[in-house]
Amino acid sequence: MDAADAQTATELETRLGVIDTIERDDPSRHALSGADLSLFVGVSVVITLLGILVLAL
Repeated sequence: MDAADAQTATELETRLGVIDTIERDDPSRHALSGADLSLFVGVSVVITLLGILVLAL
């Protein structure tokens, strides 16, 4: 690893730290709750079944 690699690594670590600070309290970054996940899966399954039904007819 040469000096340029070390500098690049340091710059990336700095940028990741800044991004982490900015996005730490962003609600879109929080984990999905059980209800949200169930809703997402349910809607995905319904859309898939409707797509299969459209193709079958």
